[in-house]
Amino acid sequence: MNRVVLAGYTLLYMSCLALGIYEMTAKSPNILGTQLPGWWASDKAERCTRWNPPTGVLPIDKLLHEGEEAVKFYSFLTGIRS
Repeated sequence: MNRVVLAGYTLLYMSCLALGIYEMTAKSPNILGTQLPGWWASDKAERCTRWNPPTGVLPIDKLLHEGEEAVKFYSFLTGIRS
């Protein structure tokens, strides 16, 4: 397999994994009945991210919106942006 293709699959896998971890943390009070560590960062990311559909195609807009929230979540956790 070409190294570029393998790198692309790895990047896609890691992005999906990171988005899944963010979503699980954000939805933990409803799913688990308790807040996971870092829930405060997901709550802050949800409050800071405005819904602004750039494409007009709902599935793509939702993915972009959730991706933006996940980036903010990880930046709040690491302290890069407050």
